[in-house]
Amino acid sequence: MSRGDRFRVKKSFLLSALALIIVLAGCGGGNNGTSSPSKETDSGAKPTSSAEATSPESPSASPANADPVSIVAYAYPADKTEENATLNAKIKRFVDKHPNVTITPKYWKYENTEIAIKMASNSAQTEFTTWATEAKLLSDKKWIIDLTDKLANWQYAKDLNEFALAPFVIEGKTYGIPIDAYGMTITINKKLFEKKGVPLPPLDWTWDDLIEAAKAVNDPAKGIAGFIPMGKGTEAGWNWTNFLYAAGGEVQSVADGKVTATFNSEAGLKALQFYKDLKDANVIPKNWALGYGDALTLFNQGRGAMVMCGSGNALDGAINQGKINKDDVLLYPIPSMTKGGKHTGVAGGNYKVINGLATPDQQQAAFDFVVDEYFTDAYLDSIDAQITSQKAKNQVYVPQLINYWNDSSEYGKKYEEILAKHDNVYNYSPELSKLMESKPEATYETQAYYGEMANAIQKVFTSKGDLDLQKLLDDTAAKVQKGSFDKVNIE
Repeated sequence: MSRGDRFRVKKSFLLSALALIIVLAGCGGGNNGTSSPSKETDSGAKPTSSAEATSPESPSASPANADPVSIVAYAYPADKTEENATLNAKIKRFVDKHPNVTITPKYWKYENTEIAIKMASNSAQTEFTTWATEAKLLSDKKWIIDLTDKLANWQYAKDLNEFALAPFVIEGKTYGIPIDAYGMTITINKKLFEKKGVPLPPLDWTWDDLIEAAKAVNDPAKGIAGFIPMGKGTEAGWNWTNFLYAAGGEVQSVADGKVTATFNSEAGLKALQFYKDLKDANVIPKNWALGYGDALTLFNQGRGAMVMCGSGNALDGAINQGKINKDDVLLYPIPSMTKGGKHTGVAGGNYKVINGLATPDQQQAAFDFVVDEYFTDAYLDSIDAQITSQKAKNQVYVPQLINYWNDSSEYGKKYEEILAKHDNVYNYSPELSKLMESKPEATYETQAYYGEMANAIQKVFTSKGDLDLQKLLDDTAAKVQKGSFDKVNIE
């Protein structure tokens, strides 16, 4: 997230016919720490949306006499040949059923620092991918359309995961369709604990448990850190916000048309003190200025006992790139501040939205294209084939913790049946979902807030003497307030 792409990509090894993650991002997505936390993406090792999967199924075709309409689709960089081939195949399938529609793929990865220019020049794609943090900005500016009526006429709308959908539901109206979603977790290298004879912390753990475990397994002489926080770019602020949430804090309040910074609260002070405690305990890497990809690479190399990121993304890299045995990596919720407290972490994801400047016909065609291959059996078949392919390569399939579909839906049940057929699927602890709570990212100017908090965190990690943490938080809040929150126009 440098505001950046705190997305993290792991090079996809999918069959060319399978879907690949929509990388903007991430989640974080696929650019070795160059994307945004709000866009925490999946590993790229599995499809995250049936919209990207090969399938003959789709909504009814356009009438033969339908008026011609041209749209621009969200494409990948030129060097992402497999992803673009998958997209082009999907375009062909759609156009075969809708011959009146012409679709031109065009690359532009969403950046909130560029979207105003794109809209002013009317050069954004007709459908594009964005992050969970962007819903209010894009809808308030009318840069994306309200999809409520279109979803009402789509047979699968009731099967969308309400939690994943939530960031783009504003005042009862829906503005985006989830591609993937994540909840923040901490991944633990069990083997490092065993090598030092250190017992694992309880799953229902606290901040104190984390620090004590980190101190016990920490081994600076061998270059092994007890805990790996992300310390540079917007991912640093993104990571820290999990502890703000766990302490019961909020990033901002919204009242009377004004957005006010609230992270310099008592909860914020406790969260920042926790980071200072990590630094004072000497359990973070000596070179702590790590982006998303840097932190996960360190973990994959066995140079850190714990790392924080979205859902199971760190698991996938550790197992399939780092070659750590799947039984030696565990997923924990964000620790509660005190025993009995909530394990609340940040939730985010990636979403498909429709350009508000397009014509009604273009908007309808873009919507039809986006949802064309959601909820298809072909997508489930592609997952089945991928798991089989990964087994042949001695790899493990790491499922998403949060899918775009309801787990209780018929589609969700079919998915679970496929996973149950294979022995190279990572199984999460049943207790994890009972403990884990996820809270959506802040609504307004979230990336600006993440970036300013990154500067504050770096001061904590570099300070050699006493540091007035409350003043640091107050100064950071004042800067975010003046530079970003005061400029928000709430209609």
